[in-house]
Amino acid sequence: MGADAWIPTPNADVIYSMSYLDLKETGPLVVAAPPHVIGMFTDFFQRTLTDVGAIGPDRASGGLYLLLPPGYQGHVPKGYFVFTSSTYNVFLFFRTVMGKGATAPDTKIAVETAEQTRIYPLWAQEKNIKPMQFPNGSGRHVNMMYPTDFAFWQKLKKFVDYEPVGAIEPELRGVLASIGIVKGQPFVPSERQKELLNKAVDIAPRMILAMRMVPRADKRDLYYNEGGQRRAWAAATAEWAQETYLDIDQRASFFQYAYSSAPAMVMRTINAGSKYPLFTVDSEGKYLNGSHSYKLHLPDGIPAKLFWAVTAYNVTDGTMPKTSQAFPSINSLSQNIAKNSDGSIDVYFGPSKPGDAPETNWIQTIEGRDFMTVVRLYGTEITFFDQTWKAGELVKL
Repeated sequence: MGADAWIPTPNADVIYSMSYLDLKETGPLVVAAPPHVIGMFTDFFQRTLTDVGAIGPDRASGGLYLLLPPGYQGHVPKGYFVFTSSTYNVFLFFRTVMGKGATAPDTKIAVETAEQTRIYPLWAQEKNIKPMQFPNGSGRHVNMMYPTDFAFWQKLKKFVDYEPVGAIEPELRGVLASIGIVKGQPFVPSERQKELLNKAVDIAPRMILAMRMVPRADKRDLYYNEGGQRRAWAAATAEWAQETYLDIDQRASFFQYAYSSAPAMVMRTINAGSKYPLFTVDSEGKYLNGSHSYKLHLPDGIPAKLFWAVTAYNVTDGTMPKTSQAFPSINSLSQNIAKNSDGSIDVYFGPSKPGDAPETNWIQTIEGRDFMTVVRLYGTEITFFDQTWKAGELVKL
């Protein structure tokens, strides 16, 4: 998945399988998940129903997941991993890991694994189940970004009308009613109200961006006592729960540039989960800017049992910068990554390749545009949790 896919912080280094499931239309739905998937199901509030894979109930062996619609009271057969969604709409998000290749990851095994996925209604007869289709989205323009104009409110109204009353808490329904969004009633704001709603959906992302670009006063978003490596969840749970409150500011910050949250991303699971140190500033605390060149040092022994990757993103919304490179990412699945004599790796960023930097270790940036960088560690190992291994800061060259 490259820069043509407009998605918040997509991973260029795995095969994505995405589908939107409608339990209102299908009723209880069975998803046969292949082995070794890294994924999840979420409701349409992007709340995780369950992890799938090593951290999920199938423990990377694959299995049958049964998704039940809100309020379902029918028979629930045994033998499934059963989860009830609060919304009719469910997001299926699977990742499959590619094999190593000489100059780029080998997609074959990841695609074959993804295409073992099967989805069908619980009560469907085999003879009536339609064959699965797996359209290839690579290299195609796909827009999965949230709107920042009046379409936002129109989509929200459509969601409120479609989903059951119980999917939305009464307090939130009250807030929506105050701006004219009520289930089953026309949404007809006046011209003045439209003007204000458009202003709100324009200003809100700017406010969130300003908030997340400033370090938290409590420093819960920092991985270490020193440096600028940020933790997207700020030491909260995958549901954004801090010890005594719901961290709505951190949740808003996260979903401005990211797509989904799951326990596998947050729990300190040795050799199985994933971690995502994030950089928005260089070693001097200045925002990363695509006009400059930087070096990121990764010491030997990168603690990623499955694979690691370093990716650059546009700081405003987490989309990928579109440059002359196919992907703004470097990963351990490409065997031609240059290593230093001690086994460490240096990753370079800049609008053009800095000095003697190896071509294979350079991520191109866009002149004049701020960016952020994410280090992905899949199958995170214990040296990361013990903090005996630590990535360097981005040093301006």
